[in-house]
Amino acid sequence: MKTVASLDLGTSKIVALVAEIDSYGDMHVIGIGEAPSRGIERGQITRLDLAVSSVLRAIKEAQEMAGVKLNSVNLGISSPVLKSQNERDTINISPQPVEIDESQIERIIERTTIRAREEGYEIISAIPRKFILDEQEGVLDPVGLLGSKLAAEVHIVKVGTTLLRNVEKVVKSSGINIADKYPSIMASAEAVLTQEEKEEGALLLDIGAGLTDFILFTEGSPIITGTIPIGGNSITKDIAHFMKINVEQAERIKLEHGFALSDLVNESERIKIRPRGEDKETMVSKKSLAEVIQIRLEEIADNVLEYINTQGINISIINAGVVLTGGSAKLAGIKEFFERYLDLPTRIGYPTGVMGLKERIQNPAYSTAVGLLKSKSRFTHGYSVNYQNSQNVGSEGKVKLTGLLDKLKSFFKEVL
Repeated sequence: MKTVASLDLGTSKIVALVAEIDSYGDMHVIGIGEAPSRGIERGQITRLDLAVSSVLRAIKEAQEMAGVKLNSVNLGISSPVLKSQNERDTINISPQPVEIDESQIERIIERTTIRAREEGYEIISAIPRKFILDEQEGVLDPVGLLGSKLAAEVHIVKVGTTLLRNVEKVVKSSGINIADKYPSIMASAEAVLTQEEKEEGALLLDIGAGLTDFILFTEGSPIITGTIPIGGNSITKDIAHFMKINVEQAERIKLEHGFALSDLVNESERIKIRPRGEDKETMVSKKSLAEVIQIRLEEIADNVLEYINTQGINISIINAGVVLTGGSAKLAGIKEFFERYLDLPTRIGYPTGVMGLKERIQNPAYSTAVGLLKSKSRFTHGYSVNYQNSQNVGSEGKVKLTGLLDKLKSFFKEVL
C-alpha cells in the first residue's frame, strides 16, 4: 500500500494525518497526531523553536499510531497575506485547424502564471477553470480536438514569500520533507464539498481559531479564494473582555453555553461566571453572550461579502449556498446565523471520502488535514500545480507543467 501524510498548521493546534491507499484506490486513515500550536499565529511563524517543537510532537504521535516513519507530508498554507486572481490568455496555434496536444495547454497555462507573478509573493496554486477552443465555450478536454486558437482561464492563488519560507523552514527543521503545498481552503473544499455543490455554486467558509479562509465556486471551479484575519479566537477574546474573565474561562463558556444567533436565546437564561478579581460567582445573561458572538460573526460575514463584491461577483449566483467548516463551525447556532444573515441555504461541512478512525476525523476541525491527504490525486475542477518544488522550475526560472498535464489528463478521463 502507498502511504500519504498531511500537516495542517493551525493557530490553536497542529494536526498530522497518515493514510494508506489500497489497491482499489480507497484511502484509510491509520494515524492521527495533534499538538497545541505554539510559535504560530494566523499562519505566521512567531517563534521558530516553539513551532518546530509543536510539529515534532504532532508528527511523532501520528507516526506512533500508524506504525510508520514519515518522510514527507502534504502541507496546507493558510495566511492573511494570501490572495487570488483569474488570468485569461489566448494563443494562436495555426491558420488552419490542427489537433491540439499537451504542448499548447502547457504554453497557455505558463503564460497566465507568468503574467500573475508579483514581487513579494509566490504562486502556490494554478487551477484551469475552463478552456475555449475557437470561440467554443465549455471545452473540458482540448487534447485531440481540432482548432486554430485556444484560450484558457486560470485561477491563481499566491502567498507572501517570507511567510511561505518561514513555514517551510519549520517543517524542514522537523526533519520532514514537503511533498506538495496547497492552499488550506482548497484542501478543505476537497474534503467537504460535493461536485454538485461546486457546479451549482457554493461558498465554503473555513472558520479556524485565527483566520477565516473562504473559497467561492461557480461552474465547478474556484473563482475567488481569500482569507480574513478573524476567527474563533476573536470571539473568545470578545467574551473575555465583555465578561471580564480570563481567556481560558471565556473559551469554555463559548463552547458550553455560546449560541450564534441571539434571537433564538431565551431572555431568562443565565450562566455563572467568576470575573477577574472577584471571590464570588455572578450570573450573566446567556442572550448577552449570544449577542457578543453574533456581532463578531457579522463582522466575518461582512468582510467576506465585501471581498467578493469587490471582485465583481454577486453572491446570489451560488445556488448550493454556504458550507461552514473548521473548528468554529461546531459553535451552536452558527448554521442558523449564516442562513439568516446571508439569506442562503447553509450546512456544516464534515470531511468525507476516507476510511478509518472516523470517530476522530469526522469533525469540521479536521477538514483541511483530510483534504490534504486527497489533494495529491484530484483537486476540484482542474488541478493545482506546485511552483516551489525544484522539479517544477527550469534553469531559467520557467515553470514546468508536466505534472499538471498528467493531472489534467486524469481529470478529463473522470468527467467524460
